[in-house]
Amino acid sequence: MYISLVCVFCTAFGVSQLAPILPLYFHDLGVQTPEAMSLWSGLATGATYIIVCLAAPFWGRVADKKGRKITLIRSSFGMALCNILIAFQTTPEGVVLIRLVQGLVSGFYSASITLIASESPIERTGWALGLLASANLAGSLIGPLLGGYIADTVGIRNDFIIVGTLMGLAGVLATIFIHENYVPQPNPEKLSIRKLKEQIPEFNSIVALCVASFIYAICIMSLQPVISVYIKGIVPSDTENLAFIAGAVFSAMGIAQLMSSSPLGKLVDKIGPRKVLVVSLIYVGILNIPQAYVSDVYQLAIIRFLQGFGLGGMLPALNTYLSSKTPREFTGQVFSYNQSCLFFGYFLGSVGGASLMAWLGFTTLFWVSGGLFIISALWIGFKLK
Repeated sequence: MYISLVCVFCTAFGVSQLAPILPLYFHDLGVQTPEAMSLWSGLATGATYIIVCLAAPFWGRVADKKGRKITLIRSSFGMALCNILIAFQTTPEGVVLIRLVQGLVSGFYSASITLIASESPIERTGWALGLLASANLAGSLIGPLLGGYIADTVGIRNDFIIVGTLMGLAGVLATIFIHENYVPQPNPEKLSIRKLKEQIPEFNSIVALCVASFIYAICIMSLQPVISVYIKGIVPSDTENLAFIAGAVFSAMGIAQLMSSSPLGKLVDKIGPRKVLVVSLIYVGILNIPQAYVSDVYQLAIIRFLQGFGLGGMLPALNTYLSSKTPREFTGQVFSYNQSCLFFGYFLGSVGGASLMAWLGFTTLFWVSGGLFIISALWIGFKLK
């Protein structure tokens, strides 16, 4: 598990560092206007989400057939190769094409969740998944800051090569040091969703959890593309370093999430995932609404910092709950469907949030997002025991 933490940190760093430098890279490739840079960046990012969503069930079945460790090796070396190839592209179309391929081979963190959920004793699963979430968050927080520094120091192309090498190192560590006790079925049957329903006693609970994951992803991503625009509207017009301020507001939530993931993971093991999940969803949903009425960026940062404490318990509780409802021989396939729901939610949230803001404004967006969190809590509360 500890080797998995190191590997997850390395891959999360590599994935997250792309955000601040991708528009600049498109500018270097000849894209001139801010609108066009945003368009190409959004296309490159969204393409990966969609392909991951579509490919996850296939890789889940492969994991159940061949073992979960091979998925870690495939994704780490695949992402390493794609990052290195991006460094040698000369057109925006080439970058988008490589990002499509990267979506096909991505999924190290998802595979790590499946592996740890399968290997850890059920009474320690929440703690283990909480630590894994902390490692992923740490890499995601450091990635944009350190990635931008590396790009400024050695150039964007060299940055991609360095990051690709780091992901390759994660693959080497996973190959040598991660051991798996799972023994795959010799001739596993490729189960459709209907057959899975027949094989898994609590299949309806799993469907309810996948719906909750989908709603969670929509809510999380609905604010991501537009929060910088919202911050720009509440700070003085002559404010400098707007990107840094927006990054600091994002980091405030991430730091709180990092601080709470492990303690809430232990709480999941102690009192059960259902209580932690329902309370976290309601807490985060309620704190979403006051953000629509802040008058300065400090108020926004404080509310989002407090909100981050609730977010830290959501995915560990969801994944622990899912693990407890899933027979071990179907863990890869079931978790892959859940990951598809997550990534499809990320895609719809990023597109739908911006559209809703443009149509009805920020106040409505915050209320709708908060309401969806609370609806998800009620869904879990009524649908699951």
